[in-house]
Amino acid sequence: MSQYQVGEWIQKRCRKCFHNESQIIKVDEKDLNKRTGTILWCQCPECGLNDHELTPEEV
Repeated sequence: MSQYQVGEWIQKRCRKCFHNESQIIKVDEKDLNKRTGTILWCQCPECGLNDHELTPEEV
């Protein structure tokens, strides 16, 4: 199970306005061959840009 929750704030720089925080709007677990990863769908509170980030599961 992922440690990330919808509505949580994370440190992620926006590609459009370079704001340092993003809010998680969706969390998807993905099974990638031998490992599991999490896709975090984030939104910048300043400009509203939606972006995603793939994070590996910590073992």
